[in-house]
Amino acid sequence: MTKGKIAAIILTRDEEIHIARAIASVCDQVDSVYVIDSISQDNTPAIAAEAGAQVLSRPWDSYAGQINWTLEQLPDDIDWVLRLDADEFLAPDNNDLRAEIARHYRADPDCEGILCLRSMVFMGKMLKYGGMGEKPILRLFRRQNAVCDNRLVDEHIHVKGTVRLGQIKIIDHCLKGMAFWIEKHKTYADLEARQVMRDRENMRQDIDNHSRNSAQFIKRRMFYKLPPFLRPALYFMFRYIAQRGFMDGYVGLCYAYRQAFWYRFLVDLKIIKMRHHHRHQRDN
Repeated sequence: MTKGKIAAIILTRDEEIHIARAIASVCDQVDSVYVIDSISQDNTPAIAAEAGAQVLSRPWDSYAGQINWTLEQLPDDIDWVLRLDADEFLAPDNNDLRAEIARHYRADPDCEGILCLRSMVFMGKMLKYGGMGEKPILRLFRRQNAVCDNRLVDEHIHVKGTVRLGQIKIIDHCLKGMAFWIEKHKTYADLEARQVMRDRENMRQDIDNHSRNSAQFIKRRMFYKLPPFLRPALYFMFRYIAQRGFMDGYVGLCYAYRQAFWYRFLVDLKIIKMRHHHRHQRDN
């Protein structure tokens, strides 16, 4: 339950602009903070250590590799883990983490995961619509049976016990600007396209491992059944109109265009390029 300790883990690489904020938001809520740094070229490790975190260094291989390695390195008395990205922080009005865990354990002794509510700040505005307002995400979990799936992008933590919806709020607020956001999503688009190509080889097993009502099922099985270049337009309309992204004003339009249309259009371009490359290799 809560007899063991709680640790926060934060993956970093060149995050000196964010890391002190992330650590400060959790240091009073957990017993220890671990920063897993992927050979930063800036002052991230020094800032993290000065803020009270224990800094572990490991060259980057993947989200799954970093997270699963970190879970193995934690001391045996760490029972629950809170995972944050470096550009995220706990909202200041949160309930106590230990009380939150105890509340869910009393309701369900098999509880091993608690969904946190993540909100995003984009272009200086907190998004409330378009599917981005307090989105449930598994970030608080028991360490013992937790594992991160080995996906190239859009990775998820899995636990053996039950997962319950909690009230812990996480704010995602990147301070690096639009140019960084665009370059990051170009990298994500390449990873997403590679993952789609990989999923084609084992789609049946991949789908059987997830609920047909899950977001993963919808994206992998239904979204990618739609024609390329049409699906980004449809997804934009879904996020901007059906999920009322327009209620966030100009910023809501910019986010829906960038994330739902532009990014997905770029993924489709990369998928088609990869398919042509594979056909060329096969024919030769």
